Amino acid sequence: MDAKLDFLRELGNIGASHGTTALSKMLHGERLTLVVPEAEMLSFSELGNFIGETEEIVAGVYVRMTGDAEGHMAFILPYPSAVTLANMLTMGSDTELTEIGKSALLEVGNILITSYINALSALTNLTLYPSVPDIAIDISAAIWQSILVNAEIADQVTLIKTIFTTPNKIELSGRIIFLPTEAGFAKIAEVLGLEEF
Repeated sequence: MDAKLDFLRELGNIGASHGTTALSKMLHGERLTLVVPEAEMLSFSELGNFIGETEEIVAGVYVRMTGDAEGHMAFILPYPSAVTLANMLTMGSDTELTEIGKSALLEVGNILITSYINALSALTNLTLYPSVPDIAIDISAAIWQSILVNAEIADQVTLIKTIFTTPNKIELSGRIIFLPTEAGFAKIAEVLGLEEF
């Protein structure tokens, strides 16, 4: 158990550190601070309790992970936080997401997800590659259905809650969710020497 918690803590810290550094460069030098990092491993059946209300409108960025271990990773952001972040990135003042805002969010999601994939690669010494990212704005249930419809995933998924805060105290909350395939999960557990990961 301690080994699993240590791994999740390291994955969260490394990924968040790299991601916030890259995001601060995009935000015209405005430094973001990661306030509340939480990481836990859940069974797939428990995931629904942690991804928010199924009718909640969210922005979701999705990337497929390939290489030595395969899986799926998504960055899910509540719609109000998505609009706020898009305005920060584009220096806008929109009340709804524009196409330019969606493009900016796609880049942010890709940066964050790639940061976590790179962190996972560093912790396991596995070669991992992110796919071209995709973005969708929809209710939470529809986002998950589109991700899971063709996904052959393991029963264990990793949920990383992230809350970023800006110097002017604007908070942006989101979740990074890693869904490995069964083979990918087994490979990661094998490399880490954890029989019951």
